[in-house]
Amino acid sequence: MLDQECQQALLDIHNILMTWNTDEETVLNGVCEKLLAYRPYLLTWVGIGMDAAVVVKGAAGGVAPQLHLAVLNLSSTDRENPITKCMRTALPIWLKNGLVMLENDTIKALPPDVPVAPAILYPIRNQDRCYGVLCVMAKTGQGLTQGDLMLLEVVAQHIGFALAMMRVFAARNETNEQLKLAAAVFDNSLEGIIITDGNGAILAANAAVVQATGYSKEELIGSNPRMFNSGRQPKEFYASMWEAIMHDGQWKGEIWNKRKNGEVYPEWLSISAIPDNQGVVTNYIGIFIDISKQKEAERHLDYQAHHDALTDLPNRVLFNDRLLMGIAKAKRNDQSLAVMFIDIDHFKYVNDTFGHNEGDNLLQAVAKRLKACLREEDTLSRMGGDEFTILLQDLTGEGTELVARKILDAMKLPFNIGEHKLYVTASIGISVYPKDGDKPMELLKNSDTAMYRAKEDGRNNLRFFRSNMHEFSVRRIQMEEDLRHALKREEFKVYYQPQVDLVDGRISGVEALLRWERPGVGIIPPGQFISMAEETGLILPMGEWVLRVACKQCKAWHDQGWRGLRVAVNLSARQFQQTDFVDMVAGILSETGLDPECLELELTESIAMQNAAETVAVLHGLKRIGVQISIDDFGTGYSSLGYLKRFPIDRLKVDQSFVAGIVEDPNDAAIIIAVIALAHNLGLKVIAEGVETGEQLDFLKMHFCNEVQGYLLGRPMPAEELAEKQVFTL
Repeated sequence: MLDQECQQALLDIHNILMTWNTDEETVLNGVCEKLLAYRPYLLTWVGIGMDAAVVVKGAAGGVAPQLHLAVLNLSSTDRENPITKCMRTALPIWLKNGLVMLENDTIKALPPDVPVAPAILYPIRNQDRCYGVLCVMAKTGQGLTQGDLMLLEVVAQHIGFALAMMRVFAARNETNEQLKLAAAVFDNSLEGIIITDGNGAILAANAAVVQATGYSKEELIGSNPRMFNSGRQPKEFYASMWEAIMHDGQWKGEIWNKRKNGEVYPEWLSISAIPDNQGVVTNYIGIFIDISKQKEAERHLDYQAHHDALTDLPNRVLFNDRLLMGIAKAKRNDQSLAVMFIDIDHFKYVNDTFGHNEGDNLLQAVAKRLKACLREEDTLSRMGGDEFTILLQDLTGEGTELVARKILDAMKLPFNIGEHKLYVTASIGISVYPKDGDKPMELLKNSDTAMYRAKEDGRNNLRFFRSNMHEFSVRRIQMEEDLRHALKREEFKVYYQPQVDLVDGRISGVEALLRWERPGVGIIPPGQFISMAEETGLILPMGEWVLRVACKQCKAWHDQGWRGLRVAVNLSARQFQQTDFVDMVAGILSETGLDPECLELELTESIAMQNAAETVAVLHGLKRIGVQISIDDFGTGYSSLGYLKRFPIDRLKVDQSFVAGIVEDPNDAAIIIAVIALAHNLGLKVIAEGVETGEQLDFLKMHFCNEVQGYLLGRPMPAEELAEKQVFTL
């Protein structure tokens, strides 16, 4: 729907165009000046004529329209110019920098006195005849809004009709042929035209009226236009309309009328009083356009403006509006409400592994599952990316927590996306009105802060907002900023934890572990910053740096006489999914001179199983350059023994959660015995991590585990400390 300013502009322009006995140039100049008065355009002009012979008949603005017209006429050497195309196709033509946006066109440069700004051409037509074009150029740095386009389209239509009527009325006394033309224009106009006598009885109605109303001409002639009254507007509306007609001689506006079949529809209507030479009104002319399609388009645009295109959920704008109304209702009724901020954990991995199409399908499935957890009166919104928000009206804290846990439980079930079965979790932050804020942005910000705390606490859980979380949020922002500069400032260090062979007690390998020496804080373990590095994408340069440093250090130990020592480097999912990952590893090995057999890359089974088919291909690529491969945290994810057989791996690494209980828990002991037997039968070696007691060490030796690592044998340490001891007495 046209806004009030556009409606007023259209009313003024229509008043100008209704002066059918005035010369064309005066009318068109008036139209251009009115457009410029209501909208901050750089230039408006109307060109009348045929194709390249179009000449400027009306203009307003600070740019020479004739110069702009000349440039457009020469703007293409291979195809028809934009003016010709606009008039031939009867379609608007978008112009970029004042010229047409067509592929493969050779565009001549604009003269220096023609500004660079976006513009559009609209055809000026009536029936099958095109009279010329309406051109509007926006100011530099500004665009044309949807309201601009709706206004300009209607103005172009009105100019076409007015030109036709002006030419008919100017020649009405010349010949009968011209009278016939006037009749043709009248009867074939796209606008509905009704002419009544001074008492309101219909004298003439064109075909457009018949088509719009459903009444035949016979039914219309002699009737009063009151027959179209829909009853949708009050009596005061019509009283005001006729007061304007009597006082000003004209009225324009939007009105709801009724068709013969009872259907109510919107019109843009203009009514003009026609007086005789003595000033007595002898006739009224009503011109209207059925704007049903425009209304439907407006509703569609409004829906699009307030809903997410992917999930069809309310978007950020609509959610904020409902939250504002919800707060007002809660305040009025002395109730509470809750805002949930939900983020899908590690969603980037899904996009990186399976592609954005599968990621979009997953978001749609998540939206449906979230909606199924809510009441009809609750509002679920997609804020963007993998972030969702929920407005829960009139719920206690206990009720809100029940809903949140219901969501977490629902998210644990697998999502069947295409040929894949995906497992994802969510982190939920919650803020409550009025305790945590009484304004929409405050509640959203606090629930977002609580969500990040849920992520920091391990993901797949929920957290209610607490006032001390602001301090946590500030620290997190500072940490992220510091993390971005840490590589450049050389604040990262690589520590090494020994891996000991249980046969001879020698250190057969080391695991490279990243540490951050944050100024003013000290050593920060990876558990406190790796997740942030993954979210920000910094994990890629960090991972490459660790790999290069570890390979360089291992080669240095070899040169010092520590032959055969291997170094194990952990991989993140984002590293492993790099398309050039194998080439990057090969390049670092070549650069550092390390024997590929002395490099072991560790990936968790959850990473390996995210896209098992692609994992197999990458692992085979690594094996071709001679790198060893181990599966970390074995037994804690969703392992597939079928894929385990296909993976070209060298070691299984038993997770420390099983090692911790092997002495007290028979189940843990049985699992470790089974993993060792399985690995040996597949020709793989086994390394157990997290060994902290002599009893654990003895158990693993007894059951022929190949290697161990843990605090019992050595904590992660700088390279110079590790070199001091190469053999342990077991």
